[in-house]
Amino acid sequence: MSIELHEIGASASATTSTNPQQAEQKSRSSAWQRLQKRLKRKGVVEVDIDHHRYDMLNCIRSGIRHVLLNHPELGPKESLEADDYQHVLEKKVEGPDGQVFVFASYASSAFAAIRRAIGLRQDIYLESVAPAKLPYLEFVSNSKSGQDFFLSNDQQYLLKTDRKYCIDFFLSTLGDYLQHFLKFPHSLIVKYLGLYSIQMPGERKKYFVVMQSIFYPSHRIETRFDIKGALAGRYQQPYPPGSNIVTVLKDQNFLNEVIDLGPQREWFITQLKADTEFLKEMAVQDYSLLIGALVESLPSTASSSSDNSSPEHHNGNVEGGGIEMHSIPGTPNDDTKTSVDEKSRVRKTGVFFPLSLTETSYLDGLMTAENRRLLPNCKNALHIIDGPTHRYFLGVIDFFTLYEYRQRTGRIYKNIKYCCADHSTVPPGEYGDRFLRFIIEHVK
Repeated sequence: MSIELHEIGASASATTSTNPQQAEQKSRSSAWQRLQKRLKRKGVVEVDIDHHRYDMLNCIRSGIRHVLLNHPELGPKESLEADDYQHVLEKKVEGPDGQVFVFASYASSAFAAIRRAIGLRQDIYLESVAPAKLPYLEFVSNSKSGQDFFLSNDQQYLLKTDRKYCIDFFLSTLGDYLQHFLKFPHSLIVKYLGLYSIQMPGERKKYFVVMQSIFYPSHRIETRFDIKGALAGRYQQPYPPGSNIVTVLKDQNFLNEVIDLGPQREWFITQLKADTEFLKEMAVQDYSLLIGALVESLPSTASSSSDNSSPEHHNGNVEGGGIEMHSIPGTPNDDTKTSVDEKSRVRKTGVFFPLSLTETSYLDGLMTAENRRLLPNCKNALHIIDGPTHRYFLGVIDFFTLYEYRQRTGRIYKNIKYCCADHSTVPPGEYGDRFLRFIIEHVK
């Protein structure tokens, strides 16, 4: 694993650690004022100076900005080699308040290739995930994973902390992860867009991933489910109306529900089978299918999705939102032309990841692509399916858990606790088969 380590002084990091709070000293609010802030927006809390992760997130902002603005060589490549999956860029960076922290970006070119493939330009990713001025949001839900969840200010992307052994496993299988999208470009598996770590002075290193938010845009989603295909311990008491906490319901809550996909049922089941088989081959378990539903399906015209990867499509509410756009060295402009043959070939020297997972013109030349569908002409199209009466947000998440000693011990404990084996801690093959069977029974 190659590591580059340099120290960035105050003058060099000034442009990458700009923060509007830097010039203004603030005191912490009272407990009552902090409570009022938490009640302002349903499901999210603005991360301001009162938040215990405020300093860390500001340093994360500075670290991501430094990597993207100063290292164009780590952008998307035409051909990904084995070294690209193992590359680590590690830097000492000066944060907004002058403290020096260590920031690392892992497999940067591989994740840049994924961002490009979903139509996310480098400069737009920068201003969404690490804007110079806008605050992060904390996602407030009933999740008990023990990890921290934060949203970009536009709520398109999720920053989630994770354990080191999960990160190590993901990096070891990153090549297989990308290969799955070559075969199934419209896979329901969530797209991870960046992997980083940060070590603040006197603290342990924290690892975190940047991923798409399956529930974007979220403002009209009425119900949310996290489905594992197990019933034991999988009931969530709904929060009362008006609660600031977003309730994510579970399998027992889903027993009387139906996913009505109409003519897209066959495509969905075929893709879910392919994704589940891939996860079984990775020998993982405890993953979930996130399901969000609008009361009514939004009118949309299915298209070849050529519009889905345009800058305007992914910019969404970024335009006019007070964000300063930065030009990133090495970012292709909109006039870049490449023949279909060049876009879709697989090079002998490495893996060519397609320029787009959504545009027909790119995928037609990709001989490995299977089970494509006509995507809706909307944001987040890879995870949205319009049924006859509902619009559904669907995506498979949390697939970093191997069935090892901890899980084997946990299985014995849960067998005793629940007096049954219908819980989430079972071997990967059994988990995948049950997961698939449970969901298919609820799709029409």
